Amino acid sequence: MQKEGNMRCFGLKLFLALLLAAGVAAAGDSRWHKRVDGMSVYLGVIPSKLIKEDEKNMHGGAKGDDSYHILVALFDAESGERIGDARVKATVSSVGMRGAEKSLQPMSGELLSYGNYFTLDRGGRYDIEVEILRKGAEKPIVVDFDFSRGEE
Repeated sequence: MQKEGNMRCFGLKLFLALLLAAGVAAAGDSRWHKRVDGMSVYLGVIPSKLIKEDEKNMHGGAKGDDSYHILVALFDAESGERIGDARVKATVSSVGMRGAEKSLQPMSGELLSYGNYFTLDRGGRYDIEVEILRKGAEKPIVVDFDFSRGEE
């Protein structure tokens, strides 16, 4: 059991490291990366069943098998410097349905990012709208991503 938990934690860290490393090298937008207003925005969507048990209590806790951890990492597109002083929220909705909106909480540590748990209880496509308000900015930047449950 301990070995399985360590593998999940390792898997999460590996996923984030690969996501960020690949994204920094990426020149254009992709499914997991968008470049908007001088900022590189990276999205990660991880089923909570792959997250270490004690980490499932973050952000108020994962809620069952349909819970997914939505992660966003922000970088200055020119310098590559990590942006850690933004307020970030996400709205996650299945097509044609009203979405759930939550603040993405700063997650410090090895790989600073912003995250929270969302329930994705249907198969199919989800729209993930990320709203980023940088320190000193008058209005937020909005970035849209698509995610299909079953492709994670």
